[in-house]
Amino acid sequence: MRKSYLTYPAIIFISLLIITAGNRPDAQAQSGTTLFLPTLALPSEAPNVQPTPLEWGINFINSVDHPATAEEFAAGASTGAGWNRWPLYWHRIETAEGTFDWADHDNVVSADLANGYEINAILLGTPGFYLNGRAPERKSDLNPHGPIQLRSIQTATPRGVREPVFADGSDVYGQGKTINPDNKWAVFVFNTINRYKPGGELAIQNGWPAGVGITHWEMWNEPDFAIFWDGTQEDFARLLKVGYMAAKQADPNAIVLSGGLANVDDPEYYEKLLTILQQDADAEAHGYFHDIFATHSYSNSWQSWFHIWKAKRDMADFGLDKPIWLNESGVPAWNDYPGPVWDSTSQFRSTIPEAGDYIIQSAFYARYAGADAVFHFQLYDGCGNQPAFTNFPPHNGELCDGSGNHNGKPCAGDAYGLFRNRSDNICFSQHPEPGTARPEALSAFQILTNDVGEAVPYWRSRQGEATPLGQPIEIIGLYRLDTKQRLVGLWNRFEGEQTAIIPAVDSSATLIFSDGTRQTITPAGGNYVIQLQGATNQNFVPDKFNSYMISGRTVILMETLE
Repeated sequence: MRKSYLTYPAIIFISLLIITAGNRPDAQAQSGTTLFLPTLALPSEAPNVQPTPLEWGINFINSVDHPATAEEFAAGASTGAGWNRWPLYWHRIETAEGTFDWADHDNVVSADLANGYEINAILLGTPGFYLNGRAPERKSDLNPHGPIQLRSIQTATPRGVREPVFADGSDVYGQGKTINPDNKWAVFVFNTINRYKPGGELAIQNGWPAGVGITHWEMWNEPDFAIFWDGTQEDFARLLKVGYMAAKQADPNAIVLSGGLANVDDPEYYEKLLTILQQDADAEAHGYFHDIFATHSYSNSWQSWFHIWKAKRDMADFGLDKPIWLNESGVPAWNDYPGPVWDSTSQFRSTIPEAGDYIIQSAFYARYAGADAVFHFQLYDGCGNQPAFTNFPPHNGELCDGSGNHNGKPCAGDAYGLFRNRSDNICFSQHPEPGTARPEALSAFQILTNDVGEAVPYWRSRQGEATPLGQPIEIIGLYRLDTKQRLVGLWNRFEGEQTAIIPAVDSSATLIFSDGTRQTITPAGGNYVIQLQGATNQNFVPDKFNSYMISGRTVILMETLE
């Protein structure tokens, strides 16, 4: 769950990566590989690969903090996403020690399942009575004077997590075992999964058919980000193991996700986590205590490739091969309320059309690198990081003082949503067109769910005159095994117009643009000739290469291979 933007040290690191590792051709790149991608011969035959699932999801279609209305569920259905990701906060469920109030969560889970969604459930949020003696609240370590203030119950390492998971003093699940009541995290995980799993308490209570319930459980959120985790990495490794063992005891078929990484504070977090887990005698036999690795990527579309590629490289170093879910990804718009519409240079933000380009570019990068799921953050804007009712229309920045605040409060929010907040939202409800779609962003995600589907990685290349950052035209090919179509994503990484030349294999193809428009194209001299607009977004910490965090307007060439 996004609560803050990337910090300057993280951006400096990413800028260096662009120079060093960022342009390796694929996850098998070895030391000594040429720095920039060569122009490859583009294959004309279908790839000989096995189909692999590709899941599409949205964060916060429905949640306990904001239960969805029928209109909001209809908005979610229009995206084509099959998954909803939202948090089940421990402190909202266990209201007193040993007292569990399930009512609000029962309603949300039931509504999601009734509307056909699978659920990526996040378990987090230590109750105050299980704290380890820390202060009741604190500012973000990364932004101590900023607007972000989280109670430590959302971040704290829970008391008892170092105790054995099971009452017999062991840490490994098995038939007939019971949870150790002194390990409070284990108790919460076990009880929650036992309630919401297929065949669990709520399924029995409601008479649900076999197989209906929550199957995917994420252990915490962004433990590598200071505002979500106050413990050490060893503490999180322990929490992950405890959660995994308690989950499997409750439901042997449960799928456990590692807490999705923010990739902000520590770019080597996953490798360090695996190194810690490697010392655990139970790790190898139990898949290092996670079935799926989850990661997040924001604002810079290329980073979605890098985070997936690096995770696969880290796994390989430990002999692992797990699915990878990019279960948060997005870029907020500055040019639409509640963004800072007066500030076109707002860092890490984009225009709405650029956001549409980001959505497709990020997904193509992620899938080519090997992602098994891509989730957008989020359906509506929600309340983001800011307080309600600041700088609402028709105000255009004049409520702000020189620091960007109004009476000590920020004047803008985060326009991440595929839809704008409705007029009855508890915050940022003053949009002149409440509840409407951001058309280019929604269209871009619909292209992914409708046209890309479960397309598998095919090939990647670059074209154009080389620069210090490589060739300008990015070409990523995906292939749909069900329709026998190749989908060639093309975009210009730099400013100025570029011309892409793609060898044709059919007599015509369809060009799909990120705003949803389509155009038939025929080859000239055996090639498709496609004009690509230049990149425009430099809402990034400046670097000496003057690079762009989002490439130019995205074009997808869709062509049938017989």
